Amino acid sequence: MEIAKITSKGQITVPKQVRMKLAVGPGDQLAFEFDERGFVRVTPVRTPLPPLRGLLAQEAAAEQPLDCEQIDDAIRRRARRKYSSQ
Repeated sequence: MEIAKITSKGQITVPKQVRMKLAVGPGDQLAFEFDERGFVRVTPVRTPLPPLRGLLAQEAAAEQPLDCEQIDDAIRRRARRKYSSQ
């Protein structure tokens, strides 16, 4: 079980293990939902395509079509940069 302390301003720091499990980082959003028993469900807010805009800009600058492997490699590099410091 991971525990977070609430500050006087109502803020918490999401524990590292929780951030890793949810694959979230700085700038990402979390949704809080209550179920009928009063339990809170925390889920990451996912926006399917806008964060990917410009992801392949450097590769596309070559003006040659990218194959699936090149696209996958670019996505992996971006994910490593975004989540490696957490």
